[in-house]
Amino acid sequence: MKSMTQVPDPEKYEGEEVKKMDNITKRRKIPPRELRIKIYNDVIALRQQGLSYGEIRRTIKQKYGLRLSKSTISEWVRGIHDPHNGRRIPSLELLEPSEDLAYDIGTIAGDGCVWQKKRIHKGYRVVTVNLEAKDREFVEEFAMRISRVLNRPPPKVKVSSRGLYYVEVGSRTLYELCKKPINIEKIRRFVEHCERCMAMFLRGFFDSEGCVSEDGCITVANSNYELLLYVQELLKRLGIETTGPYPRQRQGTPFYDPKRGKVYKHKKDVYVLRVRKSSNEAFYRFVNFTIQRKRARLENYLRRKGIPIPTP
Repeated sequence: MKSMTQVPDPEKYEGEEVKKMDNITKRRKIPPRELRIKIYNDVIALRQQGLSYGEIRRTIKQKYGLRLSKSTISEWVRGIHDPHNGRRIPSLELLEPSEDLAYDIGTIAGDGCVWQKKRIHKGYRVVTVNLEAKDREFVEEFAMRISRVLNRPPPKVKVSSRGLYYVEVGSRTLYELCKKPINIEKIRRFVEHCERCMAMFLRGFFDSEGCVSEDGCITVANSNYELLLYVQELLKRLGIETTGPYPRQRQGTPFYDPKRGKVYKHKKDVYVLRVRKSSNEAFYRFVNFTIQRKRARLENYLRRKGIPIPTP
């Protein structure tokens, strides 16, 4: 049987359900990526069991109602094409909760950013996940964890023209999950998967946006009021009491950015959440900081108060 006409996606399907033309675009419909990946996995497994291409086609047709061309099966089996199409985590549905992912989400919700280039390159919009900070261990931690999430080597930590450390990596799935303003309902199943995931999300967020004063006051600031309420909710579930969020800067208020050496005006209202000092020990035990200078200040406060340094 002849395979269907080539379409932009490398996978080639044929059959009644796939051959139907879209009335608006006049292009052949192709199944969602998630379905194509399931079919791809079945094809590889069936081939490893010794089934012929014809037997694989009949099995796929019976299970999914789609007829797969022999050329597609051949290209999949030989590794010429596969429906992942270069995406290490092809969709949010295939993204698995983990402590690493929770930390990355918390970091991106703070200082990290995800963005999409307006210019289309070879039919695709390039998307980037980026973190820039002055603490190398923070950027390295983010790079290590995102490499495990994406199952790839850690992105190289570089130094920007402003003397800051940064990493960037392409991932459309993380872009869809973490583009700002953060969709709290979308990240819940990854953040609230378990207590450790909640703690790692909070650590990433406090590494990004939090600070510790010499007198042991832990605060975190952000312009997203709803996000701070969510952070407050998670802290409370870990037994950490807070106050706020309170307004800290109003829109239009000028401020000096030491990273760039310039004066800017706040584009949005900024709010601050404070951890009660009575909860500092619990914060150290369950959340803590990756950044050494922040962790050291918290440890110094606990020592001055005669509180034994708990094991995180």
